[in-house]
Amino acid sequence: MPDDTRTAGPPASGGGPQESRQDPPVSPGESESEGETGSPVTYLRLGVDLELDPTSDAITYQTSRIHKIENLQICPHLKRLALNANDIEKIENLESTPELEELELYQNRVRKIEGLSTLSHLRVLDLSFNKVRKIENLETAVKLVKLYLSSNKIQVIEGLETLTRLELLELGSNRIREIQGIATLTELKELWLGKNKITEMKLPPLLNLQRLSIQSNRLTRWNDSLFSSCPSLEELYLSHNRLTGAIPEAIGKLKKLKILDLGANAVDDMRAVAQLPELEELWINDNHISSLEAVKALNSMDSLRTLYLEGNPIHANLGPSYRQNIVQIFPKLQQLDALLVSETVNIIQRPLSGKVGATKQKSIMKHNA
Repeated sequence: MPDDTRTAGPPASGGGPQESRQDPPVSPGESESEGETGSPVTYLRLGVDLELDPTSDAITYQTSRIHKIENLQICPHLKRLALNANDIEKIENLESTPELEELELYQNRVRKIEGLSTLSHLRVLDLSFNKVRKIENLETAVKLVKLYLSSNKIQVIEGLETLTRLELLELGSNRIREIQGIATLTELKELWLGKNKITEMKLPPLLNLQRLSIQSNRLTRWNDSLFSSCPSLEELYLSHNRLTGAIPEAIGKLKKLKILDLGANAVDDMRAVAQLPELEELWINDNHISSLEAVKALNSMDSLRTLYLEGNPIHANLGPSYRQNIVQIFPKLQQLDALLVSETVNIIQRPLSGKVGATKQKSIMKHNA
């Protein structure tokens, strides 16, 4: 399942690139400093070494060795500035771009959120893959809709009180221990908190929240309040935690849930999932589901199309007949584990009285799309 990475968001991995050359020629507009290896690194300047079009409303430079944001006064109608994968250390010199709506600086070396006070029209801010330690100086960014801060060094969720229009908050791969500071974000639709140190799944009422990820954290127990706080959830990702026992009955409050990811926990009872009428994907691989009866408890789920069950004791218990047994329980299933149901291989054992062997045959399983 998604690990706090989506096509609409920042890249899954990476760090600030350092492009260095041996003895580079330095032109008058370039600055030179020492790289981590001791070799000279040449930095380029916006509007000097990198040409800007005064009539353009968008500037995009990736992996261009840009060290400072400057010379934007020649683009007074700029709406989008994307300087991803450069060497920028400070957010500055944006006063001359009051119409800016999108600022993308992911994969740089920014240490502090600052210099945004004049950007009253800012709607998208991406500072993923930087060195930010604190969420601050966003009070005036009241029109912000999307905020990406994944892969930084943030420990506390704070400084977001005025961002009441925020719809997406990405804080994956930080050092966060507690979900807090988001009670005023009532328009929030997506909250991504994977790869942190969170120990409790407790949220304030977020009635519009549709996607929630707390995967790869330190959750050890269920909190029923989550299900009543976020009744509009369509996707819930809780994989790679330490959840044990039965999925609570309270999960039945999530009537709109379409995707549930509980992979890599210690769940041994999933009967409560049968209460989710719109569930299309269930990822419960690598848990403690051991009996076929536990799976049959879900056979009334007509909407289920994808089921990941491998890595459970039932997988080994059923042996070669595993896939055939599961597919028979869910006639509308389209995918079981990594294979489409149409690729299911039935293994037919010969009678013990005859020669012991196995014949593999491909069969196309009929299902209603």
